[in-house]
Amino acid sequence: MSVSKNYLYNVLLIISNTVFPIITFPYVSRVLMPEYLGKVYFVQGVIGYFLILSVLGAPNYGIKELSKAKGIGDWEEFKKIFTELFLMTVLSSVVSLGILLFTVSIYGRFYQEKMIFYIFGLQVLFECFHINHFFIVMENHKRRLIRSFVIRILSLGFLFYFIKKPSDYYLYALLLVIPEVIARIIDVITVRKYFNFNFKELRFKRHMNSMMVIFLYLFTIGIYGSIDTTMLGIMVDDTEVGLYSAAVKMYRMVLPVILTLGTVLSPRIIGAIKRKEKSNIYKNLDVFIDYCFIVGVPATVLMVILAPEFTLLFSGKSFEGAISTMMIMSPCLGFLALGSFIGGQVLLPNDLEKDILIISIAGVFINIGLNYFLIPIYLRNGAALATLLTEVVIALIKVYKMKKVYKDYSILNRDRNITILVGIGVSVFIFWIIQHIRVFGNLITLLTMPILYGIIYFLILILLKNKRVGEWFEFAKKKVRLH
Repeated sequence: MSVSKNYLYNVLLIISNTVFPIITFPYVSRVLMPEYLGKVYFVQGVIGYFLILSVLGAPNYGIKELSKAKGIGDWEEFKKIFTELFLMTVLSSVVSLGILLFTVSIYGRFYQEKMIFYIFGLQVLFECFHINHFFIVMENHKRRLIRSFVIRILSLGFLFYFIKKPSDYYLYALLLVIPEVIARIIDVITVRKYFNFNFKELRFKRHMNSMMVIFLYLFTIGIYGSIDTTMLGIMVDDTEVGLYSAAVKMYRMVLPVILTLGTVLSPRIIGAIKRKEKSNIYKNLDVFIDYCFIVGVPATVLMVILAPEFTLLFSGKSFEGAISTMMIMSPCLGFLALGSFIGGQVLLPNDLEKDILIISIAGVFINIGLNYFLIPIYLRNGAALATLLTEVVIALIKVYKMKKVYKDYSILNRDRNITILVGIGVSVFIFWIIQHIRVFGNLITLLTMPILYGIIYFLILILLKNKRVGEWFEFAKKKVRLH
């Protein structure tokens, strides 16, 4: 299947996953308010650690190993690897759930919210069915789209029917978990249509070293990805967690739009790396990094400028305190996307698991240290600043490590430098004109400003002969002519 079709399916999948919170979050935030929303998101942040333990890095490791088997056409080895990883994660999910239940029973802060922890425990148990890596390697993104869309529609109906008052936050937690569990079960059933599990001559030991390194890497990422909400909940209160989580949720709605192309390109880049086809590696790197700059710069700028409109429209006046938090966090978009891509699609396939792990451990210590000092002073904004600084440092270190592997590859070039300058330049104009548009209300501002920004931004890039934008423009013109 072509990159363009895979990308289209992934974009539609992202739209499905993004539209759902866009529709639901304004309703949920107004019903539950910051305090009760904070309770759910505090527990969800803690549960993230146990979800990582449940899968032991199998999704990331699986993409790498299954792509290698598929690349050489060894389907018996493909089935065997998949079966081994699946059985390993079944065991780890049961162990993870046991540790979770024990932790909740002995730690007072967790025990206070034990019912929510028990609800999310269902997701921990069924996380062993997290086999997206199979469908990514098989490039079956259409099926992923259909499954996600159907489940989202069903959960949307249940949400508006059952969530009516703040005390319904238990039901909200349940509605966050059930769609994920159903999706996991459907995934496993669907795999059986491709092949039967191969239980002969299984060799689990061969995966242990690499999986443990990847697991530790993902676990450390999980720590500095959710330690902010955990520390806020412990050091301050649920209201601060609610305000902070609202800001995080809004900026993360945009993040998948940048990351999706990396997911589509992943099997191709890994295959090129294993075959040592440097020209293909650089070609695919250019596609993603160009896209990261071209889309990431305006996304970041618009999130900062439109933070008041985003917050008030999607969360309500009771979440006004999240506006400044969202402004601080928005620049994470580009750095997080670039760092995630380099780590997962460049360093990992080059067998640099230990280097990635060391970088991640450094990120954990940086993030915990910054949170410890900044949260008592700036509360949720302190956590946001700690996250931003950590993502910048980690992304720069990963770029440095990539340069050591591919010395003649350059992250910054003429087009990318111009993209940054154009993005900032257009933002100055938008910041001036938005003062005149805001009198028409939040919705009109949110609808008109991105369109106006996009027209000016891409027109300037075309006039300045940005190679990648020019290719997209020519591709669009051909499609229009065909129709």
